[in-house]
Amino acid sequence: MAGRPCLTGLRRLERAAAGLVVAALAVACGQSGVAPAPSPTPASCQALARGTLLRRPTQRVPPAGELVVRLRPGVPLGQAAESVGGAGGEVVKVRRRARALVVRPRGGVGLVQLSTRLAADPRVARVEPHVRVRALQVPPDDPLYPGQWALAQIRAPDAWGVAVGDGVKVAVVDTGILPHPDVPRPAAGYDFVEDDADPTDPGDPNFDCTSHGTMVTSVLAALTNNGRGMAGVTWGGLQLLVARVLDEQGNGSLLDVEEALRWAADAGARVANLSLGTPEPVACPDGLRAAVREVVRRGVLVVAAAGNNGPGAGTVVCPANLTEVVAVAAVAPDGTVAWYSSRGPEVDLAAPGGSNFGSCNADVRTASPSASNPEDYPCAAGTSFAAPHVSGTAALVLSRWRSLTPDQVRGKLQRAAEDIGEPGVDPESGCGLLRADRAVRGESAAVPACPGP
Repeated sequence: MAGRPCLTGLRRLERAAAGLVVAALAVACGQSGVAPAPSPTPASCQALARGTLLRRPTQRVPPAGELVVRLRPGVPLGQAAESVGGAGGEVVKVRRRARALVVRPRGGVGLVQLSTRLAADPRVARVEPHVRVRALQVPPDDPLYPGQWALAQIRAPDAWGVAVGDGVKVAVVDTGILPHPDVPRPAAGYDFVEDDADPTDPGDPNFDCTSHGTMVTSVLAALTNNGRGMAGVTWGGLQLLVARVLDEQGNGSLLDVEEALRWAADAGARVANLSLGTPEPVACPDGLRAAVREVVRRGVLVVAAAGNNGPGAGTVVCPANLTEVVAVAAVAPDGTVAWYSSRGPEVDLAAPGGSNFGSCNADVRTASPSASNPEDYPCAAGTSFAAPHVSGTAALVLSRWRSLTPDQVRGKLQRAAEDIGEPGVDPESGCGLLRADRAVRGESAAVPACPGP
């Protein structure tokens, strides 16, 4: 990278204006994108972790919000399920050998109220808390993990004690991907720019570390606890689908994005990450709107970067400005909305995106090969890197509850979010800052900005 200056935000914007879709990002050195300007280039893409910003994960067992109902001898399990429903609860699972049901309250019924009603039922022997356990794990041994403040900010270490995204199919619709030893290989892929089955990112020949798609994927799914590099939101346990819709300069077509979303749904994706957007806020074409609605009906949660157009209402770009899409704003390490993040009523959630002030302590750690090093870990900032934190957390939720619809996953993420900024829903952070720990436990914030149904 030495001797190769990155483009300024203005030059990036000028180049991006020629295309319909650009990668919405700002990086230390990388793909073209919209403002803000890139962080100052470090001496090498292999920027070292500086300082330890991450607390060690606690070993506290989180409350489950569920009860265990033990049945009296001879009581049929079917009758017990009816009893639970009549008391205002629902059965989560059945343990026939233990003659027990795991139940949780529904509607306006509280946990204590449900417990009291069930204990009074003559068919019930006793009611107990559903005590959860977790692996007595130490923090991941990835060398860069201690400096990954973003994972601490969304409480990912606590979420990992419940779920790690095993087997969930997530599509990254971006510039494609390059081989990197700390990034999982795609289970399937397609290049919609060249119309072939190879989703490899050719990289921008003007820059050293250039694979935006690989960087986004690493935030989402870097191989974790493997003794190298960084940690990812899902520990690398997901099934990765890669759709290349952006060329070497980060430009592309909304028609290709539309086609890629349908391809992802055909391939079984449950989440689609779009760290891209139009250079300026525009209404999305009807074709894209129809495609998004279709894939959501087919079970795909669509997550998109809100854009990097900065303060001012109405700056959220397409496709994040579609109602059916989860639009993600970026926050800095201090939990405030980043200066460059787009604002507007379309914003649903905020997640770590970095400050873009030129420090690896304040930007998001990513993985991407460079010409000088096939295992580089550049720092980056932008809503491009906020979006995969949300997509990864959605995968964690789905790995625990496979049958959830996109709207149900979205509801869990929104209710779990930490209200930041002005009380309640606001155009900067939407429902608030992503909280992976609460989302995977099905818990809501004490006073959620978006209480939902």
